[in-house]
Amino acid sequence: MARPARPVDPGSEHTLVLAAAEAFARDGYQAASLNEILAAAEWAKSSLYHYFDSKKGLHDHVVSVLRARLGDGVKLPDLTTLTAAGFWPAMAQLLNELRRTASEHPETRYLGIMYHRDDSADPDSALQRMRTDVVNWLSRAVHRGIALGLVRRDISPDLVVELTVAVLDVLDRWAVDNALHAPGGRDAGRLSLALVQSLIAEPV
Repeated sequence: MARPARPVDPGSEHTLVLAAAEAFARDGYQAASLNEILAAAEWAKSSLYHYFDSKKGLHDHVVSVLRARLGDGVKLPDLTTLTAAGFWPAMAQLLNELRRTASEHPETRYLGIMYHRDDSADPDSALQRMRTDVVNWLSRAVHRGIALGLVRRDISPDLVVELTVAVLDVLDRWAVDNALHAPGGRDAGRLSLALVQSLIAEPV
């Protein structure tokens, strides 16, 4: 996780993170104004550079903080121990846990907007690392499903991964754009999983 160079007062940090997250989500990384962020958070520019060495440092910190809040209480299933009977229920539980934490931390919607629309091309950014982590985990999940005989094997595993990533990306982007915690509300896990299964599940 990206951390400021020095400890920040929690109250002041919370105000800064929210102001920066809103600006980055609304305007994009490139157009977001540090001066506007600082004015909204009531921070002096000298104070900012006391903790962060650049706009990128602040951006990475915001992403890391919001990512941690989104993951609060969410436990990724251990893919190596999942059985055929437990695989799909574990995926549904994960989606529902993400919906729950998003509802408990509504500010994480800013992270969703940044995730889907961010215009920073920096391959070493916290946001790009997050995207890579998501795709890598989904790839491992798909391959575990294939090994269990639950995911179709009549097409390339790489294509199955791309389909899975694309469907979940569209669902998440739609929810973010419509200010929802997840498509389908409290039934989000079942509905999202049904859409994914309709494409990648091994025909019975």
